[in-house]
Amino acid sequence: MRFIILCILVVVNLYSKSIDVDIQAETFQSDESKNIVLFKGKVSMIKGDDTLYCDEITLITRKNKTTNKIDIKSYTAIGNVKFTFKNKEGFFIGRGNKVLFDIDKNLYEIIGNGYLEDKINKKIIHGENIYFDGKSGYTKINGTKNKPVKFKFTIESK
Repeated sequence: MRFIILCILVVVNLYSKSIDVDIQAETFQSDESKNIVLFKGKVSMIKGDDTLYCDEITLITRKNKTTNKIDIKSYTAIGNVKFTFKNKEGFFIGRGNKVLFDIDKNLYEIIGNGYLEDKINKKIIHGENIYFDGKSGYTKINGTKNKPVKFKFTIESK
């Protein structure tokens, strides 16, 4: 019974506020003692207009001291990761082999074949590793000798 309640709490509290989150996968595992929830196999996670598709996702949970509910601290998506999300700065489309997201710090890291496109501001980034700080706007992109960093943007000409 605690397992079912934890599953419901994780899905309901995946993000703050009252936005429905739908996660579908072929398998589900939870380890309360380690605060880990794992979904594997054709994973889809949909929250409002935001989407995430991958082979597996691991959610790190914690108990919110204020609300006494289970919150998500971070997640790691692995394998054929594709995502979209909107924020006040833009509408982003991304993909990579692995994506890490720290919710508290608003930090994203795309590892392996990274691609991030801002559809509103018309910017495209390619790199082996893409690090993006959503709070400060700091971005770091690493390429390799055979896969250099690529950055494309539009400017107004006079």
